[in-house]
Amino acid sequence: MNPFDELESNVRYYCRRWPAVFSTAHNSTITAEDGTEYLDFFAGAGALSYGHNNPVLVEIAIAHLRAGKILHSLDTYTVEKRRFLEAMERHVLAPRQLDMVIQTVGPTGATAVEAALQLAQLVTGNRAVVGFDGSYHGMTYRTASISASMAGRTTSAHLKEFVALPYVRDVSESDLELLDRTLDSTVDGQRIGAVIIESTQGEGGARPFDPLYLRAVRERCSARGILVIADEVQAGVGRTGAFFSFEGSGLDPDIVCLSKSISGLGLPMALNLVRRDLDTWTPGEFSGTFRGNNLAFATSATMLETYWADSHLEKGTERRGVTVRSALDEISDTFGNGHFVARGNGLLCGLDVGDTQLASNIAAAAFERQLIVETCGAGDTTVKLLPPIVIDEDQLADGLARLRDAVASARQVR
Repeated sequence: MNPFDELESNVRYYCRRWPAVFSTAHNSTITAEDGTEYLDFFAGAGALSYGHNNPVLVEIAIAHLRAGKILHSLDTYTVEKRRFLEAMERHVLAPRQLDMVIQTVGPTGATAVEAALQLAQLVTGNRAVVGFDGSYHGMTYRTASISASMAGRTTSAHLKEFVALPYVRDVSESDLELLDRTLDSTVDGQRIGAVIIESTQGEGGARPFDPLYLRAVRERCSARGILVIADEVQAGVGRTGAFFSFEGSGLDPDIVCLSKSISGLGLPMALNLVRRDLDTWTPGEFSGTFRGNNLAFATSATMLETYWADSHLEKGTERRGVTVRSALDEISDTFGNGHFVARGNGLLCGLDVGDTQLASNIAAAAFERQLIVETCGAGDTTVKLLPPIVIDEDQLADGLARLRDAVASARQVR
């Protein structure tokens, strides 16, 4: 009996794209049980930005477990949570002059978004939400409802109090006029309480918004008392270079949603950063059994202290991002005939090949070359690259060479 076929739900997805039985992993390499090694340019959908089994963080986790320290704690006080809170203040909040409190919400990014939406409604009294085409915020009822990229899926929910604006790469006067009209409107009788945005969209196709548009969103929301929610679940925690993908844009969000790589080791963890004067929750108003993952607090604090005490990692990610974009541009020039589009920020990059089947063929050809990539964007026409941000530069070059070969192969058989 094959237990995967006989016992696992039909909903399984990634294993259909990468039909190998994986057993071990280190940094940017995953090894299958037959010994085949794969370069991982997926990194757990961005949850493993600091690599598989990062040795610094693994040692912290092992020491935590061996010492019999607290693992599950709800939101009680623990030594590990204190250290984590202090590390967030020292290495993230204070350097960016963010006067925010930290709300631990549970294990998933969707939980963080749910909490952000509830708080926005609590603060403003308004339930309607503005999002953007290509957005993805989670699989729970309300997060799926505000994920415009989910609109074509029969299982997605649809709330009436949501409207999606177009993605904006180069802002125009008409974009600003539409933004004004939308923010002043009602949606199913509800006024707008929040705008939620991924400054660099992940599932939407590795698409960064025009920073001028992000600033305009902030200014217009401030004028109307509308909260700005930054979904940094995939693009945050250093993936685009800076700790937050919105840095330098003027977006200045009221709530920031973090998950995926925030633990550093891929452990379930999610939190919201909330502007201090908006922290109007009453005790226990938003709860969750697994919002006190002390093992994740321990590894997260070490990740922050190790990688964010200076700018070394940030500059390295920016440098590697330039390498990736240059390689994608070269692939586009060689094989795209003017139809491929390379884009992204830092190490959240993509190559839009404009054709669903071609993108799928490229991903399949990459896997044949022991390179793991996924597709995303409207129609899944974009090959997305999410290598660990700590990837060795030689491995990065190797993976990009394999991708080039995969594109060449897929173009030939098309």
